[in-house]
Amino acid sequence: MIPRLNGKEIEKNFDYYLRLVKKGIAGFIVFGGGLDTVRLGIRELQKESKKPLIIASDLEQGLGQQIEGGTIFPPAMAIASAIKSCQPSAISYQEAVGAGLALPLLRKTYKAIAAEAKYAGINTIFAPVLDINTNPKNPIISTRAFGEDRETVSFFGCEMIKVLQSMGITACGKHFPGHGDTKIDSHLSIPSIKKNLRSLKETELVPFRDAIKQGVKMIMLGHLKVPALDSLGIPVSLSEKTVRYLRDEMRFKGILITDALNMGAIGKYLEEKASLMALRAGVDLLLHPTNPDGVAAYLEKKLSAIGYRLSGNKLFSKKLKTPAAPDFERHKRLSEELARKAIRVSGQIKEMKRPILIVLNDDNEDKGRSLISKLRVRYHNLRYFSFKAGEEINLSEIGSAETIAAVFSGIKAWKGGPGPWLIKCLKELENRAEIFISFGSPYLLDNIGEDKTKIYAYWDSDIAQKAAAELFTGVRQIYR
Repeated sequence: MIPRLNGKEIEKNFDYYLRLVKKGIAGFIVFGGGLDTVRLGIRELQKESKKPLIIASDLEQGLGQQIEGGTIFPPAMAIASAIKSCQPSAISYQEAVGAGLALPLLRKTYKAIAAEAKYAGINTIFAPVLDINTNPKNPIISTRAFGEDRETVSFFGCEMIKVLQSMGITACGKHFPGHGDTKIDSHLSIPSIKKNLRSLKETELVPFRDAIKQGVKMIMLGHLKVPALDSLGIPVSLSEKTVRYLRDEMRFKGILITDALNMGAIGKYLEEKASLMALRAGVDLLLHPTNPDGVAAYLEKKLSAIGYRLSGNKLFSKKLKTPAAPDFERHKRLSEELARKAIRVSGQIKEMKRPILIVLNDDNEDKGRSLISKLRVRYHNLRYFSFKAGEEINLSEIGSAETIAAVFSGIKAWKGGPGPWLIKCLKELENRAEIFISFGSPYLLDNIGEDKTKIYAYWDSDIAQKAAAELFTGVRQIYR
């Protein structure tokens, strides 16, 4: 089992985590906390463990995604956009990849992610996302995917696997067989993929097949119903037929792990029952049980007669030594470079005299401050209106000329996608604003008229906001 380790509470709950280690837990998935505290706690837990612990984390965007003090990088779709922007316009993307153009920047990014993870004591990264985002209404994958086609996802996914594993980090491809063509967040309920096996082989399975050839050490099974793999409707993560397909047909010899056991997609099963089904199906690791002691007690009764393998230790033959501190400042500059290169513009950004900025915060958070402050570098008297989800927009106060609408709607677990409030606001503003900026899913702007200028920033970090502001001010910001 790989239960949750709350980094912010590692000191307070250290005895609890230590007790799990002494009972033989396979490892932990780390969420939150400060770098120094988490690093020290992990080191002490590893010292007390007889065998190397799997210390994993969702670092799709680098250490800073989970740990304070680490660097956060753009999401996968933005990284792909940034790397593609480096190719000469005279040649195709495939030709650029073949020639190795832009690979140094990409590999520097993945090396930075690996170096910071190792420094924190993390030896397993639940990435790359190998889902192909073919459904624009996908509420949970979206910008976490490298793209909408199998070639892009396979290329970037395999590069990530190659670099991470060359630096001693176990990569985990997810979410088999592909979560891209869904419109349901599996944190909330179970999505169903109704394609036949031939269609899956031609699309969804391609990145996983290529990742296996690349030597990926771990694959995460999605909480998905896929009748082509299991006609009984058993979720992929608990399905013996799916495991057999992966092992026999796709020839995967590495570690199989479930997606988190606390997710709504498998809510019809008790975690104990789901754990038993997964192990009997041939899955190696159980991720994020809410009550690891309770699950362990249940499994001990059910499995004692037939036995089961503790396969987590196949990953590490010895405990990794703590490396020297990486160059966090250099990594931050690298993230800034990617953020600038990632931004895409559809239409023209015309000279503006007295723009009005409208900020829409779909997540009920106070976002947009960096965008506002950097726009004021040039537009000293910038008027702006900021609205949170549910608030009414009084259009009588907002003029129609030179209006910029900035949309903040993050891709978050348990959220279920953009709310109706945001969709309503965008519709109301379509005839008022000239420019729309998405600091999140690019698909949010799909229904905005083609006569409007659209800016795709892909994520809502301060550096993404500053990079977007540069398009208007013409002033390269100094990042602090």
